[in-house]
Amino acid sequence: MTNSLVVFFSKFGNTKIVAETIAETLEPAGSICILNAEEISGTDLNGYDLVLMGTPTHKMNLPTVVKPIFDELQKGCLKGIPVAAFDTSYKMSPWLSRFTAAKKLNRKLRKLGGKRIVPPETFFVMEREGPLYEGEIERAKGWANLILEKR
Repeated sequence: MTNSLVVFFSKFGNTKIVAETIAETLEPAGSICILNAEEISGTDLNGYDLVLMGTPTHKMNLPTVVKPIFDELQKGCLKGIPVAAFDTSYKMSPWLSRFTAAKKLNRKLRKLGGKRIVPPETFFVMEREGPLYEGEIERAKGWANLILEKR
């Protein structure tokens, strides 16, 4: 049984939908906690066997509200813990897709000592505010199942 945490920030609700889908998919493997990143404190990552984090990509970066969260977290607080990162974004050119929130989240989680178990994943929204493209919920379920296989 796994004790998992899914942390998300969502401006228009799309990232929340993906986070909830991932949490529901992980639930049969153990207990699951889902937290809004705006409500997280420095100790909220303690005691989990798996930590996932997702945000939208804002201006090819993390949302401004999310960046300070990492300042409050203790260095090494995720030492050896499996981690994975995801984001929501509109479809970009392949060159710009290198600059996603998921890739930045992945680096930050690894700096906290986390062990990446799957590559960062982007789930696509139409236009700036969404909704999610058809099939993205199914892709989120598949990604969560891949995490269960790899952990």
